[in-house]
Amino acid sequence: MSDTLERATEERATEMDAPLQQLKQQIETEPTVRSKGSFTGGLSLLLVLALGGGLAAGGYYWAWPQWQNLQQQTHTLQQNQQRLTDQSQQQQDSSTQLQQQLQTEQQQRLAQLEQNLVQQQQQLASQSQAQIQALRQLVQERDSAPPRHWLLAEVEYLLQLASQKVWLEQDFATARALLASADEKLANLDDPSLLPVRQAIAADNEQLSHITLPDLTKVHIQLQQMRKLTMALPLKQQDKAAQPELKPDTDIQNWRQTLGYYWQQSWSKLIQVRTAVPEDYFSLTAEQQLMLRVSLNQQLLLAELAAMQKQPQVYAAALQQASDQLQRYFSSEDETVMQLSQHLASLAAVDVAVPQASPLTSLAQLQQYQQQLTESGL
Repeated sequence: MSDTLERATEERATEMDAPLQQLKQQIETEPTVRSKGSFTGGLSLLLVLALGGGLAAGGYYWAWPQWQNLQQQTHTLQQNQQRLTDQSQQQQDSSTQLQQQLQTEQQQRLAQLEQNLVQQQQQLASQSQAQIQALRQLVQERDSAPPRHWLLAEVEYLLQLASQKVWLEQDFATARALLASADEKLANLDDPSLLPVRQAIAADNEQLSHITLPDLTKVHIQLQQMRKLTMALPLKQQDKAAQPELKPDTDIQNWRQTLGYYWQQSWSKLIQVRTAVPEDYFSLTAEQQLMLRVSLNQQLLLAELAAMQKQPQVYAAALQQASDQLQRYFSSEDETVMQLSQHLASLAAVDVAVPQASPLTSLAQLQQYQQQLTESGL
């Protein structure tokens, strides 16, 4: 029993000491846990610091070349900018210098031009003064000259005008009138020394008297009247007269004629025999007739223009073509056609070419006489 009691007492004491044991165990185990947590935290901190240092070193290792490259590029850009600034300044200086040089050259040229202008004005003034002085002297000489010199000057002017009429205008009638007037003035002087000049004037007048000019105005009027008649001229036409058809008698006694008639009618549809007609005869439509008349009109107009322009070859060819068309296509029995044919023949005989005259010798003879007077001091 005592053993049982002791066991019970021990069990009770054990039960009472159990909480204390548990608390003691907890107290004993807490430092170990805390020591383990502190070690883990320190290790984590060391790992974090090591990782941060590694990252910092890696970042420094990567960023340092980039930063150096950036510094180098910045330095290069600054150098380029400085170079561009220097070049711009040089260009501005060159432009300013070139502008100043151009202004200087322009001023020099302007001064040179002004100087040349002044010199030219002075030269012109000097020439004008010389010309005025020469004119005054000439007027004084003319005023003091005898009437003989004035008449010779008038004769010289008339002879020059006659030469111009001959060579420039082919006006031979006016040229002959001018020569006659000049000869009359020389005759009024009654000077035997002018005989060679008067003989030259007579020779020129005789030469011009043999030159005949065609009346181109008359030719123009005749061709114009003929062109007005072309649209009403009758053309050659092949008139087909209607022949009455003679039928044979139906009498039995005329059977030969009846048989020949029907035989002829049957073969005439296959083969038609007719007499040859001249090639001048045509059956023309209204349009063809108009074309022939217009063609004839054009040939006459061409001849008219050639006559006014003094082109003999074109004039003769146009008249020949018009005459051929008139004979070929128009009725030769019509009175108007016959008159036109006669007029064409008469116009073809007209020479529309300009006759060539020899140079007038009277003007050169008079100038030679005046040169002799000048040399002799008269």
